[in-house]
Formats: sequence, C-alpha cells, structure tokens
Amino acid sequence: MIDAVIDDAARARLVRRFGDDVTGWIDTLPDLIATLTARWGLTLVKLMPGGSGATFLCTNAVLKVTPDPDIASLEARALTAWADTPAMVNLLDADLARGAVLLERIDPGTPADDPALVVPHLHTANPAGFPPLKARIDLLFETVLTRRTGTYYATEHHRARKLADDNVEQVLLHGDMHVGNVLQGPDGPVAIDPRACVGDPAVDWMDFVHDGYDLHGADVDLDRVHEWLNAFKPFYG
Repeated sequence: MIDAVIDDAARARLVRRFGDDVTGWIDTLPDLIATLTARWGLTLVKLMPGGSGATFLCTNAVLKVTPDPDIASLEARALTAWADTPAMVNLLDADLARGAVLLERIDPGTPADDPALVVPHLHTANPAGFPPLKARIDLLFETVLTRRTGTYYATEHHRARKLADDNVEQVLLHGDMHVGNVLQGPDGPVAIDPRACVGDPAVDWMDFVHDGYDLHGADVDLDRVHEWLNAFKPFYG
C-alpha cells in the first residue's frame, strides 16, 4: 500500500531536495511508516504534497516524516513555541530519532478564507534559540533553488543576505509562509509546515504582497516587503 502511495512525483521531489542519497531513505519508508502507524494507532488516508519528506493524512491526525531529523526537531520546537496561538497547527507527539512529527488534523482543511490573518499572531512568539534568517536564506539559494533551476543566483542571494543584516525588529518567522501553508480551521485560518527562523517580519509577508492580498494588521513597512521580493525574484519566476 505504501509503495503505491509514494509515487514517482513524490520520489522526484525528495531527490531534488536532498540529492540522490535520499533514495535509501525512501526504500526504508514502508517499514518506517508501519512502525509509526502501529505506535500511534494511525490509519493512513492519502499522501499529501511536500518537498522535505512525506506527509500522510490519517483518519484523525497528520503524520510527517523526513530523512533529515533536524527538520523534524526544528518543527517540533517551533510548534511548541507557537502552542499558545490558534493560528498554528498543534503538535500531538514526535519521534525525533525517526524524523517524525504527529500533528492535529485540521478540519475542514480547505484553503483558508483569509490566510494573511495568521502572520501577526505568529510573530508574537518567543524567538530565542531558533536559527537566524541568514541560515534559511543560504539553504534556499544554495540548495533548494539551485537544484530546482540548475542556476545559482549569486546577486539575489547577496541582496537577501544584506537585507537580513539590516537593523530591524527580529521576530520568530514561519519561514515558508504562503497561501498553500494556511488551511481553514473550525475557528479561523491555521498555519502549517513552518521552517522557523529569526529575522525581519517582512519575509513572512512576501507571498501575500506578491499575490495582492489585503494585509490585515501587517507588522511591517511594505517597502521592505518589496525589497525582499526583489531579492527573491528567482523564486517567483
């Protein structure tokens, strides 16, 4: 059943993100999923889209596994930091040695009616102990974008790093904030799939400004958002 679910498209996304060595992890995935579903009493429904691991919608939870345990550990720590806000999905449990996190299932889980509402809530969490925005920028430009396009955008990378050095308020960022990462919950929009880092709040507003959303309670100068969009232009091509 699992082999049929992990299709060629999902396999290709993982190779693009982690390189060819990830195929060994993919081959162990059926046994890993069997272990985790038995531990947590889960019934898989379907594989969800994702580029940093495999995410399974289950009957009453969401199971995420990644070949990089540091990704799971960072997500678990971030969800704990955001535990007091309903604007972020809740962490139910984790098996960090296996790179797994168990999350609440958001219902109805459809695209959020007003996704930008989550951003100001996320920026109120304590940012202590999380990696700097520069580390996230380096990963995106040096690894993710380069593997996706075959091109290293040195000028834009330098521009983004320079923006990250500016003397602005530092907040806990979602780090991968876009409309696809905000679902409709029973009481409002709920963010998912954070890549938490500490830096300029303008970064979390980029996609919403690019897509023309009304920015309710934006905690940032919109001119800075446009500066970030200029630096991140290769991601929007």
